[in-house]
Amino acid sequence: MRHEELPVIDIEPFRLGNNSAKKSVAQQVDEALCTTGFMSIVGHGISEKLIKRAREAALEFFTLDLVEKMKIANPPEHMSRGYNWVGNRSLAYTLGEETPPDLQEGFAFGPFDFDRSGYYAQPEAASFFAPNVWPKQPSNFRSIFEDYYLELSSLAQKIMCLFAVALDLPEVYFNDKIDKPTSVVRIVHYPAQDTAPLDNQLRAGAHTDYGTLTILYGDDTPGGLQVRLRNGRWIDVHPTPEALICNVGDLMARWTNDRWISNLHRVVNPPSRHASANRIAIPFFHNTNHDALIECVPSCLGTDGTAKYPPVLFSDLYLKKQTKAERKPGLTVGKLHE
Repeated sequence: MRHEELPVIDIEPFRLGNNSAKKSVAQQVDEALCTTGFMSIVGHGISEKLIKRAREAALEFFTLDLVEKMKIANPPEHMSRGYNWVGNRSLAYTLGEETPPDLQEGFAFGPFDFDRSGYYAQPEAASFFAPNVWPKQPSNFRSIFEDYYLELSSLAQKIMCLFAVALDLPEVYFNDKIDKPTSVVRIVHYPAQDTAPLDNQLRAGAHTDYGTLTILYGDDTPGGLQVRLRNGRWIDVHPTPEALICNVGDLMARWTNDRWISNLHRVVNPPSRHASANRIAIPFFHNTNHDALIECVPSCLGTDGTAKYPPVLFSDLYLKKQTKAERKPGLTVGKLHE
């Protein structure tokens, strides 16, 4: 595999700069998202201290006994809440691929800073604003990750403004579609592997993300993230300590008439000599309001003024794909170190 790197883009001039500086950053973003759909961002304003605290809390949680973690198992009636055990999910299912379940465990939570009435109490909003479930240990787990969620949510709002400028739209174009976001943080642990994976079994099968954009912290360890290029080759992603990985999801690709790529990515298994390596990843999945109408933005219509896709509600797109990731009966997973 040839060694290639994702483009590294400093977004601080957009966050703090004038219109000229913003346009320069936006042009770099447009090029990256047209080419691979991924970029490495620096100057994002998220403190290394917060990321370190989040990683440490995640690792402490995942070292708990399985019985303890299962006390906050993902409630069957709720999406993206609580603990998912090894063998519970396969992201390749979302693309119709028949593979063994992914070699990962995770914990997910969603919005929490809102009044549970009115808009948020609508029946169609229930899955997106369901109560979070939290572990009792570590004692600071909830406070750390609520801080993390708020910081990443603020960053995502700024990146959506950056996206608007990159698409030759007013900077506030997306604001009324993301003012009640349904974003999710999923904390992922890829355990050490003491037996060989099954055929076609990965830490995370090849998939695309569902929403607008993903902002990822991930350990740079063997058995990490890979992204597929347009020519079909896979490249390893090696984030620098100060960088976060950002990619667009299916929703943004649809919004841009496929000008921007919702690209395939996966997490591969470590080489056998590094099978004892754990890995922590903390993706923030930014999503729109549950009732946002997703239709091609004016600057991305075809030359004849048409769009590839009809308008659709975000909730319809998201729920259809989210449910496909659930584990299918009869699939098993090899024994893993916790």
